[in-house]
Amino acid sequence: MTDPQKFSVYSFISIGANLPSAAGSPQETIAFAFQCLEKLSTFPILKSSLYASSPVDSPEGTPDFLNAMAGIISAETETPLSLLHKLQEIENAAGRTRSGIRNEARTLDLDLILFKQQVCHTPELILPHPRANERRFVLEPLIEITEAGFLFPGFDMDLGKMLGAISDDHAIQRL
Repeated sequence: MTDPQKFSVYSFISIGANLPSAAGSPQETIAFAFQCLEKLSTFPILKSSLYASSPVDSPEGTPDFLNAMAGIISAETETPLSLLHKLQEIENAAGRTRSGIRNEARTLDLDLILFKQQVCHTPELILPHPRANERRFVLEPLIEITEAGFLFPGFDMDLGKMLGAISDDHAIQRL
């Protein structure tokens, strides 16, 4: 059985890239993101493997993504919103531009999936991330660095059951 407190101090960030960035290839961009996230953590970060995944709800012709997951323990003074803004600064440093087209190709995407065990619903931020429980490219790397029995706050279904409930056919492969 999973200890519900084991990962309660972590914030989890989903990392995605499918275009070259100032840091290099998507793989090099994810390595850059991990380096930046290490600076935001007071403890060594949890890092998943890289995953290749087909785009979900993206414009036609969007290239496949590389994805990963990081778990950080931020300073006690960090808030969900202050962490979100730091993640956006990292995206900007990698050359991220926002055209307003949802799920378009990008140099770097950092999504705050969970901030400790907090639930948040503001115009700028919803936690847990509103579609995380529906995305293989989020759940598989998250299970890798936590446990299949880990629960999102506000959900009665653990990660393993969430993953099993996804009925889409979007390909994902651990690299």
